[in-house]
Amino acid sequence: MADHYDQKILALLVDDARLSVSDISRQVNLSRSAVTERIKRMEDNRTITGYHAHTSVSKEEGVTAYLALTFRPLSCDLVQPLIDAIPEVKLAHSISGDLDLLLLIQANSMTRLNVIRSEMDSWPNLDKVVTHMCLANRLDRW
Repeated sequence: MADHYDQKILALLVDDARLSVSDISRQVNLSRSAVTERIKRMEDNRTITGYHAHTSVSKEEGVTAYLALTFRPLSCDLVQPLIDAIPEVKLAHSISGDLDLLLLIQANSMTRLNVIRSEMDSWPNLDKVVTHMCLANRLDRW
């Protein structure tokens, strides 16, 4: 169970995963060894699952879209390698309801988004794709 120190450490790492243990220890008022131990424990229990570099997309030309996919029959496992091969896919979630898979795509242009979308037409058992273009970013805690 995470206590308030763990929550503070997590918040700092979410904000900047490159913070040093020394910086974190100063900000949460714990020793470096205590912070290191807490981070290690959160990694071991999978509270922290990784540290990531986020890439930026040109604000002038970049586009962000959610693609809602439906398969008949369901085949999300079959398309996993295809999803993995597209670096512009930032999130991929199997979801409940009428849809089977929701993808978040960040592409450098509408042309690239169209290429990605066209390639999906050859995915196994794909029945339907609905594209939802993002108009504005209201909150991003990733």
